[in-house]
This record gives sequence, structure tokens and C-alpha cells, in this order.
Amino acid sequence: MPEFVFSRKRDGSFQLESCESPDANLVIPSEHEGRPVTSIAENAFSWCYQIRHASIPDTVVSIGEGAFSWCESMEDIVIPDSVRVIEDWAFTGCQSLRSIRLPNGISKIGYCCFQSCTSLTTVELPQSVRQICAESFSECRNLQTIHLPDLLTSIEDNAFSGCESLSRINLPDHLTELDNHVFSGCTSLSDFEISPQHPVFRMNGRFLLNVRENKLIYFAGGRTEKEIIVPDGVEIIAEEAFAGRTYPERINLPDSVKIIESKAFYGCRGLKGIVLPDSITRIDSAAFHSCSALTGIRLPQGLTLVDYSVFYACNTLKSVVLPDSLKIISACAFSGCGSLQTIKIPDKVIYIGDSAFEGCRSLEEIHIPDSVESIGTHVFGSCSSLVSVDLSSGIRSIPFRAFSRCESLNRIHLPEGIEEIRNEAFDSCENLQSVNIPETVISIEPDAFSNCRRIRLSVNSGSYALQYAQEERIPYAVK
Repeated sequence: MPEFVFSRKRDGSFQLESCESPDANLVIPSEHEGRPVTSIAENAFSWCYQIRHASIPDTVVSIGEGAFSWCESMEDIVIPDSVRVIEDWAFTGCQSLRSIRLPNGISKIGYCCFQSCTSLTTVELPQSVRQICAESFSECRNLQTIHLPDLLTSIEDNAFSGCESLSRINLPDHLTELDNHVFSGCTSLSDFEISPQHPVFRMNGRFLLNVRENKLIYFAGGRTEKEIIVPDGVEIIAEEAFAGRTYPERINLPDSVKIIESKAFYGCRGLKGIVLPDSITRIDSAAFHSCSALTGIRLPQGLTLVDYSVFYACNTLKSVVLPDSLKIISACAFSGCGSLQTIKIPDKVIYIGDSAFEGCRSLEEIHIPDSVESIGTHVFGSCSSLVSVDLSSGIRSIPFRAFSRCESLNRIHLPEGIEEIRNEAFDSCENLQSVNIPETVISIEPDAFSNCRRIRLSVNSGSYALQYAQEERIPYAVK
């Protein structure tokens, strides 16, 4: 017998707090001590593996946060129309739940409410729903059918992300807010039902557009297009608009495009070429992350920033043309671009971030112009083919592991003005034989040249570098 635990509410009704030893066929009582049960507490049945079928009485008006989360054996549940509130996470991880009918009267589908309900195939939403919160149905990979109610006004981030079986969905006329990557990873989604009178959203061929913002939200293409031509007038390529499309080899952008948002082309592993028009003023983080077939790229004139991880793991990228306007190369911008052989850093660049070129195994030489004021940790780490480096006279510090594991490095010019060399800056640079240490250097950390077996420092008489070499027992020659 199940042992229900209740608590009395201020109005005299009861809340079901928990249940010991629930039956496979769970029937929640409608009353306790002669008073109605009106709510189910947060996490009341979470992780109850025994439950296969559940029935909620029509006295209940609210279901608490995580109330049935991770009831992994639950196949169905009856929710009466008396329920007006279903809180966040209520049915997260109910992996056996196959279908759900939500009650008339609820206005919101809570955050992560049905996340990872991997067996869920159909959902029936009432007309009362106005808002679908972030990740409500994310990772429901078998969800095939859902009809959005006429008065729905907003769908938040990732609401349907990872719904791999969803092939068709309607966007009602009252829906005016689609947040970021709502349909990310919906690999079968190819058809949007939108009325011609919709005030915000339109289909142009296979492109879902926000016409108010001139934004391309989603590419609903099939699996055969090798070349994609984005329509004229599009100004913004939205977050993850093309993410995960492995089949296109070439994408043509019109001169109207101004902004490419984060992860717009993330994981387009078949993409070999894309022309970026000079109209583009911003390319956000990870925009081309893991575009592993991309061989060359020319960044738009006027661009001032290469953002975080923009070309991370583009491992066949051989050539990059950076614009003269560029000022910042952010962290991990070209990290893991193992085929990158040469790159010219423009004279206006002032900063190169952490790991910006880490793992660029084919890069043989680098010239850092005098405009550069600082470089990040690991900036050229594991550039195993890097032979020579010319550093900017504006740099004052060689940071932690900046050139670690650059096994081929045999020449580096440290200009006057450098003041410190941090730990493991040149760790395991096995071919580095002679390094001229400027007299301006006033700090070298103990392991700066660890595992540099052939190293010999060139130092000034009476300098800090001479004292360091003697204390660390590193071979040296006095200039």
C-alpha cells in the first residue's frame, strides 16, 4: 500500500508532499482527513521508478516543480482540467511517457517541463497556452506531432531543440516571439505552417524568416542540397540557423547580411566554401565551429573582432585572410585548425586571446606586429611545426604556456621591452637552442623553459636573466 504524506495549507486544503512505496498504477487521493487535496508538492514523486500509470484527481489545481521528474517507467498520466499550474521540470526525464494531454486552463508550459521525455510522440496543448518556456520539450527525440494553440505568443530558447522526429509545425498568427535556437537539432523539420497574414514570420523557400528584423531564423532544408543561396534582404543569420547541416558544401550570402550570430554554421561538416560579404560587421562566437571541411576563408573588410571559438576545430582550414581593420583575435578563435599553414596578423591588432592558435599543427612561422600589446595563455601551444616567431615590441609578458609543446621552434625574437616570462611559457620546446633575453626582463618564473633540453640563454652581464640562469642551472652565454 502506498503511504502518502500530506501537509495542511492555509486554506485548510492539503498538499501531497511525498509517497512511500507507490503502486505501479498510482491513484492520487482526492481528499485527506475530509479535506480536498489541491496540490502536489515539488519532487513529490521524483525518481519513483515503480510508477507506470498515474491519475490525478480533479481537486488538484497545481503540480509542483519536478513533481514527477525522472519517473522513468511512467507510460501515461491523466491530468484533469482542474489543474491550472504545472511548474518547471514537472515531467523531466519521464522516458517511457508516450503521449500527454495538457489541461484546459494552463497558460504556460514550464521550463524543462518535458525535457528528455524520449518516448513522447504526441502532445495535445489546450487553447489556453500563451507561453512555452525554455527547453520545455528539448530532447524529446521521438516527438512527431504537436499543434501550437492559436493564442500562443512566445516560445523561449531551445523549447524544441533535439526533437529529431518533428517534421512539421504550425506557427500561429499571435506568435510574435521565437527566442534563440528553438528548433536546434530538429533534423527532420522541413515544413512550417504559417498563414500569409502572419505579422512576423514568413517562409521564403526553405528559409524561415523574421520579416520584422530581416533575420533568417532557420533553414528547413532537405538532405540533398549541396549549394544554398540565402535570399536577398536578409540582414541577420540567427543563432544555429544552419547548425548541424552536414550536407551543404557551399553557402552564398547576399550583400545585405550584416550580422552572423553565435553558432550560425556550427557543425556544418560538409561546408567547403562560403563567401562573407564586406557588409558583415559582426561574426559572433563559434559561428563556424567544427566546419571541418572548410579549406579557406576571407573575413570581411571592416570587421574588428574575431570572436571566441569562431573557427575552432576547422581542421582542414589552410588559408585565412584577416582584414586590415581587425583589432582583436579572441580566445580559441583558430584553436584546433590543424591544417592552417600561414596567417598574416594585421598591423592594427592589439590583443590575441588565450589559445587563439593552439593546436595549429601546420603553422610554420608567425609575425606578431608591434601593435599587439598582449597575448593570452596557450596562445600558440602545441603548434608543433612552428619554427620561428617574431614578437611585438609592445608585449610586456610571455604568458603561461604561450609556446608550450612547440617542438620545432628553434628561433624566437624577444624584443626590448619584455618584462616577464611566465611558467612553462616554452615548456617542451625541444629544438629551442638559443634565446636572447633582453635586459628589460625583470621576472622569469622557475619552469619557464622546462623540458627545453637544448636551451642556452643569451644574457647581459649583471642582468636579472643572468641571475636566473645561474639559479636554475640553465646554460647561458654573456653578451
